Amino acid sequence: MSSLFATLGTAGNALDVLQQAIGVVQNNVTNATTPGYVTQTLQLAARPFDVEGNLSGGVESTGVQSSRDQYAEQSVWTANQQSGYASQQSASLNQLQQIFDVTGQSGIPGALSTLYSAFSAWSSSPSNATAQQSVLTAAQGVSVAFSQTFSQAQQINSDNNQELTSSVSQLNQYTSQIATLNGEIRTSPGNDAGLQAQLYNTLEEVSNLAPVTVNIQSDGTATVLLGGQSPLVQGVTQNNITLNYTQPANPTYPNATPSAQLLTPQGQDVTSLVTQGTIGAGLTFANTTMPALLGSGSQQGSLNQLAQGVADTVNNLLTNGQISAGPPAVPGVPLFTYSAAAPTGIASSLAVSSTITGSQLAAINPGAGVANGNATALANLATKPDTNLNNLSFSQFYGAVAADVGQQASTASRNASATSAALNQAQSLRAQVSGVSLNQQATQLLQFQESYQASAQLITTINTITQSLLSVMQQAG
Repeated sequence: MSSLFATLGTAGNALDVLQQAIGVVQNNVTNATTPGYVTQTLQLAARPFDVEGNLSGGVESTGVQSSRDQYAEQSVWTANQQSGYASQQSASLNQLQQIFDVTGQSGIPGALSTLYSAFSAWSSSPSNATAQQSVLTAAQGVSVAFSQTFSQAQQINSDNNQELTSSVSQLNQYTSQIATLNGEIRTSPGNDAGLQAQLYNTLEEVSNLAPVTVNIQSDGTATVLLGGQSPLVQGVTQNNITLNYTQPANPTYPNATPSAQLLTPQGQDVTSLVTQGTIGAGLTFANTTMPALLGSGSQQGSLNQLAQGVADTVNNLLTNGQISAGPPAVPGVPLFTYSAAAPTGIASSLAVSSTITGSQLAAINPGAGVANGNATALANLATKPDTNLNNLSFSQFYGAVAADVGQQASTASRNASATSAALNQAQSLRAQVSGVSLNQQATQLLQFQESYQASAQLITTINTITQSLLSVMQQAG
């Protein structure tokens, strides 16, 4: 009789364990599409069986185990950092590329071409008022083209800075969430799959923003290091990152656009640690790409170089020429003006002199003694190399700048496609390793249900036998 009761206890315990297992499977199915959730499995173990020792065997649960694979997670984080950087770079550079016309029909190259044509027409009729006015009008078009291009580039730079500010704010929000989740994980009983899903989902969001190293502690909490060095989250402690703009010490160009930098709460500059993610792309664009065009504390910027080159060359020819040979000889006057006190803003300050008139254009080259020598020299600027522009003509220099931006945009676009594919592959591999397979869960559920029914049937059978035995004993008594 005692063996029947022992078997009954074993079967009852099996029902409890199988009910837990079914519950875990149902939870897996329910959360199959929940971001960050991975398959949970109830671990089963055989209980000792020894008839003489009154050990009836059976099954017991040893806890719920997560199928999360840290290597797969790290692969996703790494791919996400690279994808975040490449996609952000591609978006910014493609936007920048659009303001550089490479057809020569509009923008700066179109305006320069019109100016060369006006100089050429003027050289044919130096005293023609219409030809003179065409030069002034074309020059005005050049100043407007430079100003518009510079303004558009500044706007793109401003947009990037706004996105950078937003990304840094998001990073701080996510790391704050991680610190909060760490606290909840520490106080939660056992392995809380829901909290872990939230934690890993947030970690993936962080990896898209910046390069981070994540160390999972024995209690399930996450330590997050920026660039593998600067702590963002340690336990329940979170360190905010601050975005700051500053000029270098003793800048060559004091009034230039300042550089972006990231600071820890202690004031440590950690900008160099952020080389990936959308924040890394924003920093590269702000501190490398745009200064090459607009200037910085250490460089004038190619747009300003070109604008100054055009203005200085044209003005030098005109001021060294003559309006009239006299006597007395009347010297020429400058055509362009700009703010020399702000070398990194010349492209935006370039303008046609407000006092010049068409009759003040100096067509005469006194050295050559030719009435249109100066005008011809101005027309020939279309192909003349400039020593201040790497011995390139104005059009060639602009073409080199535009080609460089185009090449960067093309490379960034290819990288964005490649890194996006790599991220998708990493996420797919992670899903294969740790994700919920509905087919597999359906198979397990069927097995557990059959086992549950078998255990329930065993209890029913034991109950029937027990009732029969009791009835026999009563009759015998």
